[in-house]
Amino acid sequence: MNGVLSGRQDRLAQAIKEVECLLERSATHYPDGLPPEQYVRLADWAGLRPSDSGLVMQFPEQFARLDPTRQHLEVGRCHAEALLISERLCEAMLTTPQREELTQRALGILPDSEAGRFLEILACPDLKPRKIANSAPLLLRAVEDLEKNFGWSTALAYGQLVVAGLRTEEEFSRYGQRLDHLFNQIISSRAVAQWLTPPRPEETTEKHELLHGLLWHARDALWRVRPDRVSTPFLLTQVIDGYMSDRGGVGNSLGLAMLDSIVIGRLGFRPHFLLCDGVISLEVPVAAHTAHWSVVDPEPLSDDRPPGARRLDTAEIFAFTYASLATAHSGRGMWDRAMEAYARALELKPDSVDVLTSRAVCHLRREMPGDAVSTLRRVIEIAPDSAEAYHQLGNAYTMMSDWPRALDAFRHAVKLRPDGADIYNNMGIAYMRAGDLGQATAAFETALEVKPDYYQAHFNLGNLYLGTKDHDRAIRHYRDAVRIEPGFVPAYYNMGQACYNKGDLDGAIHSYQRALDLNPKHFGAWHNLGIAFRDKGMTQKAVEALEKAVAINPNLLR
Repeated sequence: MNGVLSGRQDRLAQAIKEVECLLERSATHYPDGLPPEQYVRLADWAGLRPSDSGLVMQFPEQFARLDPTRQHLEVGRCHAEALLISERLCEAMLTTPQREELTQRALGILPDSEAGRFLEILACPDLKPRKIANSAPLLLRAVEDLEKNFGWSTALAYGQLVVAGLRTEEEFSRYGQRLDHLFNQIISSRAVAQWLTPPRPEETTEKHELLHGLLWHARDALWRVRPDRVSTPFLLTQVIDGYMSDRGGVGNSLGLAMLDSIVIGRLGFRPHFLLCDGVISLEVPVAAHTAHWSVVDPEPLSDDRPPGARRLDTAEIFAFTYASLATAHSGRGMWDRAMEAYARALELKPDSVDVLTSRAVCHLRREMPGDAVSTLRRVIEIAPDSAEAYHQLGNAYTMMSDWPRALDAFRHAVKLRPDGADIYNNMGIAYMRAGDLGQATAAFETALEVKPDYYQAHFNLGNLYLGTKDHDRAIRHYRDAVRIEPGFVPAYYNMGQACYNKGDLDGAIHSYQRALDLNPKHFGAWHNLGIAFRDKGMTQKAVEALEKAVAINPNLLR
């Protein structure tokens, strides 16, 4: 029995030694032996030696100190090495492609396809979407760990797909395949392929020229695939789908910056995000230089950073994505989802003035002015010169009918932003509701001085004059409002009331009909149209209009 065991141990030792020799020999062929577009080759992979491995069994204390991602990858690397040893012991049958794949895996070379890398990530319990999706700090930590172990491209893509709502292996595999398809489109272009194949020079000047040429042609290829790519979507899933479709446009600067960063990340570059006037662009290190990459304009690469641009770190770019997601939810009236997304953004950037202010506006949309006030007071502590914070604070106090505080906030806002037509307009509303019609008129008129085509100010002046029974002035301002904004239903409706009040039944009927052309379900317009028809002696039309009003809103019968 001891002899059998000893023989087994000898064969195992010999198999281990043979595999170590295989890995030593194989390591000398990488990365140059890989295809020119292979990620580890483009990312200057240095390789592993067999002596670098074995942390699972030989050095458990070192293994325990690894991050969860690295632990998972080390287990997978050891498993690949074990399968190679099993083949030497005649306990496993491997094909040549399988042996090559396991050899690469044992040397720490991960799958080259994004789809394969996503599946590798999803096999790690600590990186599953359900584990990290509900905590922005956990997600950010996962992205940082992934960047160290998988590279920037995969880390950014995985994190952004989690934010976009992907949860299952099937979803990640599908979008991974779409990213692979786009990447293959880019590197298949003749110009990019030519810049991939030359050997990488050692001289800094020559290396810069080679990498700059590769970057320039990759950017050109992205624009050639979709020259009409600038649009409004921002989530990575939406932008990927846009590139795979024939629809007009692909994404906005945030979404395009994500996708471009992922593509050139797979080419071995590590871009940084820049923010200037709300527009995202990329700053790409190229050898000892940097290149500015606009994602919304096919202008040539520039050596100069745009004036006023600032670099966003990883936390800020994910906070920016969460805030954009919250804004999108708000636009659809999905307040709970919006508040959740704002909360995720604030987990990453607790003192973000923009996010806090937007969250306060969301509170106002939910008719929670007290919460808005608390949030805006915090904004003012962080940024005492924030005109928008004072503006929204005035709106919050207006909603609470606290006119002195509302007007005080508006006054602070216009001192900080004298050209704020929207601030003057809302100040006018506060004055009007407080009963100070003279100041209200002055505020609305100032809004129109600042912005002559501000139709809301015309509408509010019309309302003021309607309330004071100055119907001619009211009608004049309502007409100005619809001249500037022809689809503004409330102005047509209120103009109908002004015309009716002054006895102009034809004008009232015309105004109500215009309102109904734009919104056939406006029961108030149907009701008032019926009354105007009645007063004009058009009984049948009056009955028809009133019946439509009641059909839309049966409460009118009560």
